[in-house]
Amino acid sequence: MKKFISAIFLLSFLYVGFSQGKKNQNTEPYPYGNPVITHMYTADASPHVMPDGRVWMVTSVDHEHGGGYSTMHKYHTFSSADMVNWVDHGEILNVWDVLGSATEPEGEDWALWAPDMVYHEGKYYLYFPVRKLFTEHGYDEQKRKTESYIAVAVSDSPDKRFTVINEKIEGTRGIDPSVFIDDDGEKYLYFGNHWGAKLKDNMKELDGKPIHMDVDDEDFMEAIWMHKRDNKYYVSYHAHYGKPIDPENPDDPERMKSTLDYGVSDNPLGPFKYGGVMNYELGVNVNEGPKYPGKEFVPWRVFQSNHGGIVEFHGNEYLFYHTSALSSWRQDSFQGPGTWTQRSVCIDLLEYDDKGNVVPVQQTLSGVEPVKIVQPYAIELLNGQVNTSDGVSIQNKIINVSENGICEFKNVPLGTGYYYFGLNVLNTISEGKVEIRLDSPDGKLAGTILLDEFSNQVNRGRAETFIRGAKGNRDIFLVFEMGVEGEVQVSFPEFFGGAPLQSY
Repeated sequence: MKKFISAIFLLSFLYVGFSQGKKNQNTEPYPYGNPVITHMYTADASPHVMPDGRVWMVTSVDHEHGGGYSTMHKYHTFSSADMVNWVDHGEILNVWDVLGSATEPEGEDWALWAPDMVYHEGKYYLYFPVRKLFTEHGYDEQKRKTESYIAVAVSDSPDKRFTVINEKIEGTRGIDPSVFIDDDGEKYLYFGNHWGAKLKDNMKELDGKPIHMDVDDEDFMEAIWMHKRDNKYYVSYHAHYGKPIDPENPDDPERMKSTLDYGVSDNPLGPFKYGGVMNYELGVNVNEGPKYPGKEFVPWRVFQSNHGGIVEFHGNEYLFYHTSALSSWRQDSFQGPGTWTQRSVCIDLLEYDDKGNVVPVQQTLSGVEPVKIVQPYAIELLNGQVNTSDGVSIQNKIINVSENGICEFKNVPLGTGYYYFGLNVLNTISEGKVEIRLDSPDGKLAGTILLDEFSNQVNRGRAETFIRGAKGNRDIFLVFEMGVEGEVQVSFPEFFGGAPLQSY
């Protein structure tokens, strides 16, 4: 009977927290390193290294006064040079930008949930779910009627306002988009209940029908994310869970846990083999810091819902997730769990064993150590030793290519990592590519620049790509593949994004 009453009490508490929130009355500075943003409530972080060499994340925003998921109406971007100190660049999009008016259609409640943001050839693309609830059916989870799909907006800079360029990507359904650019230049959009599809080069339409991927159908719930390591594709996601958590028995083995799980594949669209748990329920194994009154776990342990984003930055991988730790502090000085729908982004290390399996993340209150980077922002390749194959020549620092061929650059010092490669396209063909390979002409593919008849016009003729694994002293091979006859001329090949620009 005691357990039953406790569960009913907590359910009532969760309902109040869900619908109204609690007053944020504690104004003392937050005393720990996690969460990393403490002046507002942030959730659903999507992190990427951008061309300025900084880690950027776009987040959804939980309302200061609570109110639940239907009050999520805007996105902010933040950037960091060291993973510890973050700059708030402000609001970049809100629901009124999407609606095109300051009012919602009658009978509809609109919200903007977990987004993702990626850079491609001079532009920043924001993918976000539009979630509409039809209020005539009410808000009850069993009765409500909703519609959701993915839209995309664009900006010249991640700290500036975004403009919607496709208000509904045809073929999408569901929430939580994630964007992934592979080493061969192909681009993918993941969304909803483990759907995946290629993106067209215009970044605003699907290239073909989406695929319902083979990803743990029984447990998959939401929050899909894709990253790549050692030529393996890791898909992570939030698993189905049971609620509420009984504070008398939070580790009840009969209740499904709110974990981040993952699967592994040799293909970006699967099938994926189940790998295990990436992140336990929020607050599990956090032994430092405050305790839930009368218990041996942190106050936010009794709240659920995981959401992960992953980025590699100068030798380490990091998991971005969210908790209600800040909410607990601001509302109750850690004497209560806080309000679940006032979440805040945390960051901890993501590690692997020698077989490539993810080691479940150790959640912390202290957060990660600051990253120190001592190397140039960019490395221009034509300043060093260059060897060329037949069909490739270099004159006045211009690389001329008339057939399939190779440029070799010896012993390039890539230090702790470079994240982008670019070159100026002076003359192009309608179909071709430049592969950036490490150590040999058929060595590890770090990235690919795709060439077409517009390559010397897009981004002022500057073609760029995200790259992976470009670190240490390496021989670099630019492998030119000519899909059609013609001549390609490029100049100023360089690695860049290898050190943060301190411009904010």
